[in-house]
Amino acid sequence: MIKQRRPQPELQKQVQSGFNALQAGDLPTATRLCRAVLEQAPKMPRAHFLAGLIALESGDRAQAETAFENTVRNNETHAAAWARLAQLYATSGRVRMAGAALLNATNTHRGNPATLDLIGTVFRLAGNLEASREWHEKAVAADPGHVPFLVNLANARTFHGNVDVARQLLDRCLEIEPRNAQVHWLLSRTRPAESRQHIEAMRSLLESDLPAAGIAYLNYAIGKELEDLGDWDGAFAAWTAGAAAKRHLIDWNEKGDSDLFSTLTDTFTAEWLEARRGECFDAGPIFIIGQPRSGSTLLDRMLDAHPAVASGGELRFFGFAARQVTGSDEPRQFSPDLLRRAAEADATRIGEAYVDLASTLRLDAAHIIDKLPSNYLYLPLVLAALPNARVIHIRREPMDACLSIYKQLFADAYLYSYDLGELTRHYRRYLDLMQTWRDRFGEHFIEVDYEALVTDTEDTLRRVLQYAGLSWNDACLDYFNHDGATATASAHQVREAPHQRSVGQWRHFAEQLRPVSGILGNTDD
Repeated sequence: MIKQRRPQPELQKQVQSGFNALQAGDLPTATRLCRAVLEQAPKMPRAHFLAGLIALESGDRAQAETAFENTVRNNETHAAAWARLAQLYATSGRVRMAGAALLNATNTHRGNPATLDLIGTVFRLAGNLEASREWHEKAVAADPGHVPFLVNLANARTFHGNVDVARQLLDRCLEIEPRNAQVHWLLSRTRPAESRQHIEAMRSLLESDLPAAGIAYLNYAIGKELEDLGDWDGAFAAWTAGAAAKRHLIDWNEKGDSDLFSTLTDTFTAEWLEARRGECFDAGPIFIIGQPRSGSTLLDRMLDAHPAVASGGELRFFGFAARQVTGSDEPRQFSPDLLRRAAEADATRIGEAYVDLASTLRLDAAHIIDKLPSNYLYLPLVLAALPNARVIHIRREPMDACLSIYKQLFADAYLYSYDLGELTRHYRRYLDLMQTWRDRFGEHFIEVDYEALVTDTEDTLRRVLQYAGLSWNDACLDYFNHDGATATASAHQVREAPHQRSVGQWRHFAEQLRPVSGILGNTDD
């Protein structure tokens, strides 16, 4: 790296003013100041870093990536830029580039708490939950009073099953920011409610002027605690209010969803699979597919306890592999165009790309679990690209499944779930598609019922292990004592022995769910 002269003090002040404007939400001013600095000092790393942050705030990931690459090109020790690049690479499937950038970030950081926290976040994206926790610990140690750092550490602790520690961290957050709606929501999930004290505190917050996101957080938390107390009507009303607030914040098109399912049905026939099956015969991947909140995490935990198996969590690697081979830059996770292009692509190359991506998490394990539920949309492509992979469709009684999805506030997935009608129609499309896959490809995957998994656990597990080519191991039944972490909405629930409390839960809400029953119709698929 050629050593650059330090920019003039007035330029340093100007770029700092740009950072201040960005923090205040004034994008036009931040952009104007940044451009002015770069015109005078085109190799100034700090100005390029500001340009990257402005691009991220504007939603321009490509420009952000270019700006951060310019930052490290002119300053190889800019840890924050390396961490930002690692995040961008990881979320677009360039796993090895992400790993290299992350290594540079960890080697060059100077203890800045925001950088430490971002490194923790990227480790989580990369599937290394242990390293993620360690770096979030470092961020909190560097700035013990910063609520976002405390929240990230609380989540990391929850993923590891340290719920009591997570609750202590969240209590500390509320001492600092008693009106923080997200923290109230997270706190509600750490243990069952025993009184209405927290509910009333949250209701008082709802009487003030809150953004839609805050309204959603508080209502989902109130609903959860009212359900704990057996107030079924109150719980459902709160979930409905929370879902309505969240629905205003997202962009989801039901016609696009319907078109996607039509494309799948029209494109992936039995004849297509026969003609397109590839030659990547790696038998390591185990896919758990289905709908969210249907038992995928429970089954994942059971299989992960087997010494020959490693869980990769909810991976997006198959979609990344399809994009890599097709050259698609489609921003959506699933689209008709991506699916049609993947259907014409070389299935062997997709399989090899997937195995290469998964190898970063699989290490020495004979098998790796990919439990991203929505991979059911890729099922024919998985069968073509990885003929020896094992695919397990986990399904749940539809009324219970729809209720469980509806009452969950997700991070940035399952955008169909915030309107009961949209959710149910999507679920009906899912049921119909799985029946199509069953008719066309049924001999290539197995199906497991959540109800059987919790009522007849050992026999169900034995069938799954036999299908996967694995010997019986008692550790699979003792999964709740397994130390592995899991980053999922069910992280706080899957450390218990199998129970049946969630079976038939929808009956408490039979009247409110009457429209769901009408849309689903006959669900004995």
